[in-house]
Amino acid sequence: MAQIPNLDNAPLNFTSLREQSQKELINILKNNRGKKCLIIDPKLGGSLSLIIQTSLLKEHGVELRHLSAEPIQTDCTKVVYLLRSQLDLMKFICSNVHNDISKGLQREYYVYFVPRRAVACEKVLEEENIHHLITVGEYPLYVVPLEEDVLSFELDLAYKESQVDGDTTSLWHIAKSIHKLEFSFGVVPNVRAKGKASVRVADILNRMQVEEPVNSSDMVVPEINTLILLDREVDMVTPMCSQLTYEGLLDEFLRINNGSVELDSSIMGAQQDGKKIKVPLNSSDKLFKEIRDLNFEVVVQILRQKATSMKQDYTEMTTTTQTVSELKDFVRKLNSLPEMTRHINLAQHLSTFTSKPTFLGQLDMEHTIVEAQSYDICFEYIEEMIHKQEPLVNVLRLLILFSITNSGLPKKHFDYLRQG
Repeated sequence: MAQIPNLDNAPLNFTSLREQSQKELINILKNNRGKKCLIIDPKLGGSLSLIIQTSLLKEHGVELRHLSAEPIQTDCTKVVYLLRSQLDLMKFICSNVHNDISKGLQREYYVYFVPRRAVACEKVLEEENIHHLITVGEYPLYVVPLEEDVLSFELDLAYKESQVDGDTTSLWHIAKSIHKLEFSFGVVPNVRAKGKASVRVADILNRMQVEEPVNSSDMVVPEINTLILLDREVDMVTPMCSQLTYEGLLDEFLRINNGSVELDSSIMGAQQDGKKIKVPLNSSDKLFKEIRDLNFEVVVQILRQKATSMKQDYTEMTTTTQTVSELKDFVRKLNSLPEMTRHINLAQHLSTFTSKPTFLGQLDMEHTIVEAQSYDICFEYIEEMIHKQEPLVNVLRLLILFSITNSGLPKKHFDYLRQG
């Protein structure tokens, strides 16, 4: 599992939120005494890695498995499922249980939905005639502290679900998450919303505050003064443009998931070709905290300067007599060497992407589109990308950016590209 971020410098007591989530999960495990097999929805596994260490789970008699259609490989008589309330995940539970039944295995099954149970999911279990074999519960994990200044609702498909599918369940989840925060930090006195979805979240939150009021008798001053809710649609240009900060480029090319990137160990200097490793990326890494929001070219300069400085210090150490204080300073710098090595390796790997003509050409075209310089040049560039069969996501991002900045495309041009 990924490294759990340090939350000591958070503006609010995020540590208490994490500890509460830990406690609720451990209580679930304690309620099912003895050795048990904990089967986790893979998408949920990343979120849990930011909440609790694997070693702590094992202390409570847990065997860890990922949810799949494959038969459960365990000697445990108790099986505990932890998964999101999604219909497509029910087929895995049904497959597991039916497989055990066909083999004559008798087990106790517990299904805990995150963050709350769904009638539609339980209906699937009933239709498969296994609902009576399963004890159903909830694990109310609504927010996950990603960083000392970032909380995540872990609703990565919320925009698509609400705008494309017409499913506004995620808006209720967001309001519920905020209301849950109010029980820890007090009722937020000022709520500002921009966009239809944000206004709806604010309305749901108001209703929740009436139906389930927060006891504010021991909270004289709320810790959060103002909440600003923004629809993604307020700014659709930014996500369509390439990110150019160090952290942004890591996400563009390596995909940051739950505060870490997964890549070949050889990239990080290990002699194990083909083996994947996870590299944590959060503010617990002091160097990453310093450089994460800087332009990548500036980051390369900073890393070069730090490496040169360390080399000079080493030369001085081996050629001159040092005082105890100077020795102490040198050892302190040496402690940062693993962080330095990590980010030099990552920066070197990123350079293989950022130096490609295709990336540089796309950057230039993004600038041309945003500055609305030449419609024809932009249109021809996107057409050429399609003919070259460049990655679909790259084509769509540029096409969407082109459409937004031109208040849409003429129908004949759109149809032409669509048929390309």
